[in-house]
Amino acid sequence: MKRTTTLAACIITVIVVFAALPAAFAGRHATNGTSQNCRRNQLGVRLDSTQGAAGTIHGAWVFTNLSDTPCTLSGYPALQLYGRAGRPLPTTVTRDLSPGPTQVALIPGASATFFSSYSDVSSGEPCPVSSVVEITAPNNMASLFIPSALWPCGGVVHVSAVKAGVHHA
Repeated sequence: MKRTTTLAACIITVIVVFAALPAAFAGRHATNGTSQNCRRNQLGVRLDSTQGAAGTIHGAWVFTNLSDTPCTLSGYPALQLYGRAGRPLPTTVTRDLSPGPTQVALIPGASATFFSSYSDVSSGEPCPVSSVVEITAPNNMASLFIPSALWPCGGVVHVSAVKAGVHHA
C-alpha cells in the first residue's frame, strides 16, 4: 500500500509541475516585453529629414513606439510608392545601405531610424512622383501610409536596416 501511495504522490507531483511550467514561462515572457516584434498599431512613422546632392536624395525615416508596451524592430522596412490617384508606382527596394540589421528595443516613446536613398537623375522623361509612401516595419505584415513626395528615377529606393534613436539624413 505504501508503494502505491508513493507512486500516486509522484505522479501527482509530476502532473502539478508540468501543469505549472507553461504558466511560469508565460510570466517570465510577459516581464520581457521587448522580445515581441513591434506591431503596426504600436508604431508611428515620419520622414525626419532629407538632403540631396549630385542627383541623389537621402532620407531619414523615424519609427516611434506610440504604445505603452515595449517591442523590438530588427531588419529592413519594406516600401511601396503610390501616385496621386492611389495607383502603385513601380518600386524596387534594395537593402544595401548602412547600418545592417541589429535588434532595436523600443520602450514606450522610443524611436528607431532607417535611411533611404534614390537617384533623381532622369534620362529624358520626368521621374514619377509619389503622393503616398507605404512603409512596412521589419517583421510586420500591416503597413503605415505616409503622405510624401519621392521621385526615384527607375523606381529604385535603397534602404538601411533600423538603427536605435533619431538620426538625420
